[in-house]
Amino acid sequence: FQAIPAEVLNPKTALFFLAFLPQFVHPAHGSTFLQFTTLGLIFVGMSALYTTLIVLTIRPLGRLIKRLTWLRRWQNKIIGVLFISLG
Repeated sequence: FQAIPAEVLNPKTALFFLAFLPQFVHPAHGSTFLQFTTLGLIFVGMSALYTTLIVLTIRPLGRLIKRLTWLRRWQNKIIGVLFISLG
């Protein structure tokens, strides 16, 4: 629950939506407020679905990883290599 206020108050999020959404809003098609609201609700719904799918996928994956003892021994090294590779 701590992430919600942080994300809502994040200026990068507001700038993204101010830059991205107006290209899909056309005053000739009706109320711009309603169009912005609809697009925002679509985004919220898709984000909730995406997050739910991540949670439902990670839980079984976590159980599988707990059973793999060799992976637990190597996990810090694997994560370190991933971070170095991304860097």
